[in-house]
Amino acid sequence: MIEKDQIYSDEWVSLNVGGKIFHTTTSTLTSCKTSVLYKMFSKESNLPVSRKDVNNNWLFDRDPEYFRVVLNYLRTLPTTHNDLVIDEGVSLKGVLQEALFFQIDGLVKLIKKIESSQSDFSRKEILLHRSSIKFNNKKLNNLDLSSIEFIKESFNFSNISYSNFDGCKLSLSTFFNVKAKNATFNNTLADNVNYSTSNLKNSQFLKSDLSHSSFNNCDLSYSRYDQSNCTGSLFQRATIVNGSFKNTYLEHAKFQKACLRGCDFTGAMIQNCHFTSADLRNAIFDWKNIPPSGVVFFKKSKITKQQYDQIPLENKDRIGFKILADDAIISPKKQKYINRNTNLIPNVSNSSSNNSNNNNNNNNIVEELPAVLTNTTLNNSTNIAPNNNNNNNTNNNNNM
Repeated sequence: MIEKDQIYSDEWVSLNVGGKIFHTTTSTLTSCKTSVLYKMFSKESNLPVSRKDVNNNWLFDRDPEYFRVVLNYLRTLPTTHNDLVIDEGVSLKGVLQEALFFQIDGLVKLIKKIESSQSDFSRKEILLHRSSIKFNNKKLNNLDLSSIEFIKESFNFSNISYSNFDGCKLSLSTFFNVKAKNATFNNTLADNVNYSTSNLKNSQFLKSDLSHSSFNNCDLSYSRYDQSNCTGSLFQRATIVNGSFKNTYLEHAKFQKACLRGCDFTGAMIQNCHFTSADLRNAIFDWKNIPPSGVVFFKKSKITKQQYDQIPLENKDRIGFKILADDAIISPKKQKYINRNTNLIPNVSNSSSNNSNNNNNNNNIVEELPAVLTNTTLNNSTNIAPNNNNNNNTNNNNNM
C-alpha cells in the first residue's frame, strides 16, 4: 500500500478515470469531508488509496464523463443548482449515480433539485409530437412555448412556471389549478380560457385578448394586464395585490370579493364592471374619467379614508363604499373585518349596528344606498344591469 505522505509530498495528483487523465490537487479531492475521496486522500483517513497505472496515475474504474462534473463541483462547491456546470447532453441520472457512489451529499441535493425543476418535454419534442402529447399534470416549467397554437388544449394541474407563452393561440384552453409563477402570456389570443384557482404570481398578460376568460380564485399578485382586452373576464375572489390594469378594457369584467389592494387601473375602461365587496384599498382609479354612460358596481367595496376623501364625485356618499383602516384584516369566508387597534369584529353585513360601533372606534362605514357608481342620476335603475349575454363564463358565477 502506498504511504499517504508520498501523496502530500506533491499537492498535484493525476487520476486515470476510465482511461481519461484528470489533473487536480489533494485540496480539491478533500474539499467535501463526508465523501469517499476525502477518506482516500486525507492524511487523517486510514482508507487506502487505489492502485496506480504504469504512468503513476491513480486508477478509478468510473465513467469520466460523469466524474468530470464531480470534480468541477469539488473545485467550486456551488450552493445553487444554477451555478452547477453540466454540459448539454450529459445524463443527470449518470451524474447522480456518480455523486452517490462518492457520497458527495451536496452534489446529490443539487442534482435532485435540477431533476425536480426539469420539464417533461422540450420545445422541439412539443413541436414534433404536439398532437399526441397530453399536457395535464406535467412539468412544463422554464420552457419557450412562444407562438405555438394550443387551441382547446388542457394544461390542468401542470407546472408552467417561468414558461413563455408569448404570441400563442390559447382559445378555449384550460389552465385549471396550474403553477405559473413568472409565466408570460403577452400578445396571446386567450379568449374563453379557464385559469381558475391557479398560482399566477408575477405573471404577464400584456396586450392580449383575454375576453371571457376566468381567473376566479387565482393568486395574481403583481401580475400585469396592461393594454389587454378583458371584456367579460372573471376575477372573482382572486388575489391581485399590486396588479396592473393600465389602459385595459374591462367592460363587464367581474371582481366581486377580489383582493385588489394597490392595483393600478389608470386609463382602464371599467364600464359595467363589478367590484362588489372587493378590497380596493390603495387601488388607483381615474375617477374623473368615468364616462357619463358608464355604470360601475362598487357596493360594499373596501377603501381607505384617504381614498374616500380623494374621490372627486359629489355622490360618493351614496355609492356604498365601506371605509376600512389600511391595516384591517378581512376574512373572505365570513365577510368580517378585524381592526388591529381595537380587536373589534363587527359583521359587515349588518350596516345599521356597525355604524354606531365603528363611529366609536374611528372606523366609519358609509351608508349603503345604491350599488352603482354613475355620473347620471342614481335613481335611474333601467340601465343598471349590464348585458352579459355574450359572456360564456358568467352564467354560473354571477352569485359568487
